[in-house]
Amino acid sequence: MANTLTPKARSLLTKMGTIARTDTTATVLFGLPKDALIAGIYVIGDAASDAGTSATIGIGSSTSANEYMASYDVKTAATGEGYNPAGGAAVGTAMVNKLSADVSVYGKYAETGTASTAGGPWVVKVEYFVTGPGETL
Repeated sequence: MANTLTPKARSLLTKMGTIARTDTTATVLFGLPKDALIAGIYVIGDAASDAGTSATIGIGSSTSANEYMASYDVKTAATGEGYNPAGGAAVGTAMVNKLSADVSVYGKYAETGTASTAGGPWVVKVEYFVTGPGETL
């Protein structure tokens, strides 16, 4: 018997794109469809950046590439390598808000201090689900 207190089950879909140290201007990683809701953002990397002061990546729906995840640290080994959730770098309003149109998802890399010579690339994984028109969670 259905329980009205239990939310409708959803299947997660996944899109992945790669950001390299050379992607210092926003690059289209992939697209998300209208009515999609982002449920998770992850960064997967082999090596942390060796930039002198800081190294970050961002992803978003415009060339500013920070609407979904801003200033994600890829210099620190704990975040720059391995499989990590976006955590505090995820922009709160990006999660589980229905997209009103198809969108391109952009990514970019930024660093400060001495230029990096190693690190990355980093794979950005976005988990999402799609609802029907007019459907709510």
